[in-house]
This record gives sequence, structure tokens and C-alpha cells, in this order.
Amino acid sequence: MDISVIIPLFNEEESLPELHKWIQRVMKEHNFSYEIIFINDGSTDKSWDVIAQLGKEDKNVRAIKFRRNYGKSPALFCGFKASKGDVVITMDADLQDSPDEIPELYEMITQDGYDLVSGYKQKRYDPLTKTIPTKLFNATARRISGIRNLHDFNCGLKAYRRDVVKNIEVYGEMHRYIPYLAKEAGFAKIGEKVVHHQARKYGKSKFGINRFINGYLDLLTLWFLTNFGKKPMHVFGFLGSVVFFIGFVALVWLGCEKIINLCDGVYGDLLSNHASFFIALVAILLGTQLFLAGFIGDLVSEVVCIATIIISKKKSISKNHKPMLKRTLYLLLFPILLSACSDINCPLNSTVFSSYTMKGDTLKDTLSIIAIRPDSSDAVLLNRFVGKTTFKIQMSYVKDVDSLLFLYSDTAGNSQLDTVVVRKTNIPHFESVDCPANYFHTIIGTNHTRHRIDSIVINNPNVDYDANKKHFFIYFNSDN
Repeated sequence: MDISVIIPLFNEEESLPELHKWIQRVMKEHNFSYEIIFINDGSTDKSWDVIAQLGKEDKNVRAIKFRRNYGKSPALFCGFKASKGDVVITMDADLQDSPDEIPELYEMITQDGYDLVSGYKQKRYDPLTKTIPTKLFNATARRISGIRNLHDFNCGLKAYRRDVVKNIEVYGEMHRYIPYLAKEAGFAKIGEKVVHHQARKYGKSKFGINRFINGYLDLLTLWFLTNFGKKPMHVFGFLGSVVFFIGFVALVWLGCEKIINLCDGVYGDLLSNHASFFIALVAILLGTQLFLAGFIGDLVSEVVCIATIIISKKKSISKNHKPMLKRTLYLLLFPILLSACSDINCPLNSTVFSSYTMKGDTLKDTLSIIAIRPDSSDAVLLNRFVGKTTFKIQMSYVKDVDSLLFLYSDTAGNSQLDTVVVRKTNIPHFESVDCPANYFHTIIGTNHTRHRIDSIVINNPNVDYDANKKHFFIYFNSDN
């Protein structure tokens, strides 16, 4: 596939049809194979309904839906993981970015050899309250990141080589600094292209003035992690040693001064009555804590390094690394578990079930249901079911068609078979950005043989975590 277009959005229902047609036209004119990935970041309007309709009309449309608004960075991160194109294009959904720029961006990646190309909105249609802080922000970002040729770090229109998006992690609000992240990941050939910027046509901006404050804080965080993330002892250990030394020298000085005064017969006040005594103690304690922070930071860096080696090379840990890992795990296990339990609410079982309700006469025979798989590894989903009017069947994860075998057995040992085919679409669903993707389903049709089944009616086509939904009404022949 040539191009993946990733579009994060929040409450953009008016612009989506126009944006889709625009992208579709550009792709057809240049004969690109492509996909459009919409990431619905918890929209409260009808954006998801519009995306669902576009998905029915265009097989190149894919979508990810967040239950609530997580922000642009998590949306891009999930889009990057789902993308399949050799070149990945990101753009905003507000029609301020022009899809007509896509062919030139694609050419800069594939022919000119760039790893990343960032758009530059040289002529902006934004108010001064937005453009002036943006210029100051970009000047600071250029200075700190060392990427001197970029003038618009936060431009939503960017192009990436596939390897770039698969090797960076965009978290928090770090989408503003993706070029910086790419540079630190080893992708040094970063370019810029002047792009056309349009005035917003629908709705209003979803970003407030606080993005500039958060942007500077994130930039400082990224700078610190880049420079000291792999050697935290160099900063914390140095500061801790200096503060500890100052506190220790001050305390020794006060002690010596007190001893000299006692030798001269001058008793004076107790050391504990002087503020300088407590300041010296605080300096010693603070220096010790800073030093330990650097030590623990080095242990964490070691674990991250070992984990990276394991994942990339798929080799076991060498004996030299095991003691370090063991000590670090003891230090980190409790806070990690506490954080995981308090912050992440991933479902224990991400499988969803379709519900069947029998109508008319109750089935008197024993019923077993088997999932038919192409590799002949059939699985029993329902075993020797008898005398009930409802049952639930586990749905496959991402298959478009589920093939089921209904096996009936009477008391005399006679058996009959019916084959049921359920056609469905699969919709990615994220319970949290910290959880793996799950899939909900929309049932679009069924087919079945008619040995014992008379008809199957779709009552509710949407299959998700809701256990109270009745998805199918199934009617059996009366002579059962």
C-alpha cells in the first residue's frame, strides 16, 4: 500500500464528508493505493455516524473509536500502530490542511529520501493571539531540539516513512515534537515543505491558550529526557553530591564552632535553637534523596535497556544482567502494580458474544454448536445445550464471516446438522490507550441451511460488551 492518511478528530461532523471526497479525488488522480484512518477521539456530535457511513461507501476507510477524549497524541499513536502504508500522512480534520499537498509530500519521502517532512504554514489564517505565540514557541523548539530547518513544529500536515512511525512513541501531548522524537530515534533526514493553509470552514478550534503553556513544559520534559534519560545519575547524582557536601560542611562548621566555644567556657544556646543547624540537616537529607533518585533512575534505565534487547533480538537475558534486573524489580514492582491497578481499567476478557433467543416452539433435542475454521481446528462453542430458550456464542475477533455448525441429537441417538453463516464488520475499540485494541462487531447478514432451522432474524446488529442485547431471534421447525 502506498499511503496511509491518519486523521485524528474531535467533533468535526460537518467537515468529514468534504474532506473524504477531497482525499479520494487526489488519490484517484495519482493512482495511489491508500487507506484513510479516522481516529474519533471521543466526539460528542455525530462524527462517528458520519465515519460509519463513509466506511460503508468506501472500502479504503478505516476507523478507531475512543470512548472518551484522550487527546491528539494518543490518537496519532494508535493510528501509527494501525497504519499499513509505505508513507504515512497525518492531517487535521478541520479542512485547514489541503490534501492536494499529499502527492508532493509522498514524492519527498519516496524519491528525495526524507524520513520525515513537516508542513510549514508560511501564510496563516489565524488571529494574532495564535500566530505570535506560535512563532515564539517554534523559535524555542528549534533552539532546544537542534532541528534548525523547521519553522512549524506543530503543523498537523506531515509525511513519514513507515519505519519512523513504527519506531516512535507519541504520548502525553508530545505530538508537537514528533520531529524531535524522530531525530532522537535515529531518523535524521528531516525536511520541510511550505503548504497551503486555509481558514477554518466549520466549527471552532478545539485548542485553547493553555496549549502554549503545556507545550513549553512538554518541550522541557523532552529535552531533559533526551539529555539525561539514559544517564540520570549525572544530573541527580551531581546535584545531590553538591547539596550534601554543602550541608555536611555547614554542619561540621557549626559543630566545631560549638566545641571551641565550650572549651573557652562559652556555653551559649543549643545548636537546635539555630536555624542554620536545621538548614544544614535539610541540605544533607535533600542531597541524599537526590543521589538516590539518580541511582534509581539508572536502575530504571538498565531495565528499559534490557527489555529493549529482549524485544528486538528475542534472546534471553544474559547472566550478567540478571542480578541487576532482580534488584530493580524488587524496587519497582510495588509502585508499578499500584499504578497499573489505579490508572488502567482494561477488560479481563476482550471477547464479545452474540445472543440468540429462541422463538416459537422450544428446541427439545440436545444442541451443540461448533465453530468451523479453515485450518480444520474446529472449536466447540456450545456443548450439549438442552431445554433453554437463550444462549450466547463467542464471536471471532477480526474475521468477516463466522461459520457455525449446529448439531442436534435426539434421545434415540439420531443426529442432524445445520450450517449457519454470520457476516459482520469489525470495529476497533480502545477501552483505554493503555489497553490493547478490542473489536466490536456490526452484523450485516446471515445464511443457513433449513434442516431444523426455519429462520434467523437479526434483532440488534451491534455486538459489544452489553450482555442484555438480543442480537438474533431463531425459529426452529415445529417437528423437533
